[in-house]
Amino acid sequence: MDQTTILLCIGAAVVAFAVIMFLREQAAIKRRKAARGGREVDVSDLIAFGSAAAKAERDDKKT
Repeated sequence: MDQTTILLCIGAAVVAFAVIMFLREQAAIKRRKAARGGREVDVSDLIAFGSAAAKAERDDKKT
């Protein structure tokens, strides 16, 4: 095997690994969403407003 073939094999392996990890991540996201009952968690509000946003969101859903 020459250098070009070896580099192509290594490149294909890296791409295959990246695709597999992406698919596993998407499956994990689906499992976590199913565990929350299909609810979305808006992280941007938590980052901007802290726990007050999470408390307000919980209070809104109770009423």
